[in-house]
Amino acid sequence: MLSKLMLKQYHQVYRISQWLRNHFTYLGHVVLIIMLLSAAFGVDTTATTTYQLFVLMLVLLVFAFLNSRFTRLEISSIRNLPRYFTAGEKGRYTVTLENKKGSSYQNLALIEQLLGTPPDAAELDKWFRLSQKPFFKRGLSFRRWRQYFVHSRGGVIPELPIASLPPKGSANKIKINIEFTPLRRGKLSFEGIYIACPDRLGLYRGLTFIPDYQSCMILPRRYPVARLKLAGNRKYQAGGISLANSVGDSSEFVSLREYRKGDPLNTVHWKSYARHGELVVKQYQDEYFARRALVLDTFAGDLNNDYFEAAVSVAASVCMSERETDSLLDLMFVGEEAHCFTSGRGVDHMPHIQEILASVQRCDSDFLQLEKAVTSNIHLCSSVVCVLMSWDKERRALIQLLQNNNMPLAVFLIHDGSVRAESIENRPELFYLVDYRSIASDLSAV
Repeated sequence: MLSKLMLKQYHQVYRISQWLRNHFTYLGHVVLIIMLLSAAFGVDTTATTTYQLFVLMLVLLVFAFLNSRFTRLEISSIRNLPRYFTAGEKGRYTVTLENKKGSSYQNLALIEQLLGTPPDAAELDKWFRLSQKPFFKRGLSFRRWRQYFVHSRGGVIPELPIASLPPKGSANKIKINIEFTPLRRGKLSFEGIYIACPDRLGLYRGLTFIPDYQSCMILPRRYPVARLKLAGNRKYQAGGISLANSVGDSSEFVSLREYRKGDPLNTVHWKSYARHGELVVKQYQDEYFARRALVLDTFAGDLNNDYFEAAVSVAASVCMSERETDSLLDLMFVGEEAHCFTSGRGVDHMPHIQEILASVQRCDSDFLQLEKAVTSNIHLCSSVVCVLMSWDKERRALIQLLQNNNMPLAVFLIHDGSVRAESIENRPELFYLVDYRSIASDLSAV
C-alpha cells in the first residue's frame, strides 16, 4: 500500500514538473523563483518590504498567463515517420507544420508527446532486479521511477524551437527535422504534438495540443557479421517454395500431360480441357532446397537485461547476414508458446523477422520446450545456428542432440568474460563466444 501511494505521488510530481517545464520559459522560471523567495522572506510585512517584490512578480506572471489565454493557434501538422528505428542509433524524421491563420507566429516550440503508462511496483522491482543493481540502488526513488518511465516510453525527444511560422496564403508550410535516439527495441507510440507559444512578456507559454497518434517499430541493434559457411544438403520440402501459402502437399509445377486413370481431379487443367476437349493434368516435381534454423534462447532466468538484449542483437545480426542467400531461414524461440517463423525464397521478408525480434520477450518456462520445438523441425533443416545465453546441462543436451543427428552447427554463446573456448569440452570450433559488453568486436572476428 505504501509503495502504491509513493508511485502515485511520483507520477503527480512528474506531471507537475513537466507542466512547469513546458509552460514557463527560462525567464519565466527566474521570475517564478524570485516570487517564491520574496514570498518566503517577506512574510513579515512590518519588518521588510520584500513582499512588494513578490507582488510585482505575481502581477507579471498573471498578465503573462492572461495574455497567453487569449492567443489561439490554428496549426495543422503532418508527421512523416520512417518505418523503422534502431535501438541505440540516432534516427531522423520530419514534422510539417501549416499555419491556418493570416498572421505569422514567432518564437514557437514543438514538443513531441510519447505515449506511456506509469509503471507499478512489480514492474520496477523486476526491472531493477534484472538489471542486477546493487541492493542499495534498488530502493524506490523518484529518480529510478523516472528512469524506468522514460525507458518504457522509448526515450526522450528534445524540444525543437521554431523561429517563425509564416501566415496563411504564403509559403506557410515549414518542415522540421527531428533527431531521436531510441533507448529500447519494440513499439514506439506517438500521442500527439504540443505547440508552445510565449506571451508578449516572454514568461509563460500557452500550449496547443495537436492529436496525431502514430507508431513505428524500433528494431534491435545489429552488427556486421560474416555469412556462416555451414555444410548441409538440400532437403525435400513438402509444399515447395510456396509452402507458406499452400495447404497439404503441393509441389513445384513442371508441365502438363495427358490424363491417366487414377489421377486426382484437383490436378486436372480445366482450361486445356475446355480448349481441346481432352483431359490433361498438371505435373509436379518435388522441391529440394536448403533450410537453416536460427534458434534463439529466451530463457534468461536471473541473467540481467543486457544478456538478453545481446542475444537478440546477435540473432538479428545473423538474420541480416542471411538475407541474400537462396535458402529458407526458420527463426525458432519460445514465448508464451513455441514459435517458428520462416523467411526467404518468397515465403516472407526479412524485415518481418526483424519486427518479430523487436518484440520478443524473456521466457520463464522450461527450456525443454525449445528442445522439443527444435526436435520436431530438425528433419527439415539443412543446418542450425543457436544463440545461447549460458552453458548448462539443458543447453549441452540440446547441442549434443544436434551433433548426434550430424547436423551442421554453429553456436553463439553470450557470456560476461568468464567463459573460455578451452572450457567447452565437445568440438569448441563450433562455438563463437560473444561478450555482451563487446558484441561488435566479437562478431567481426567470426
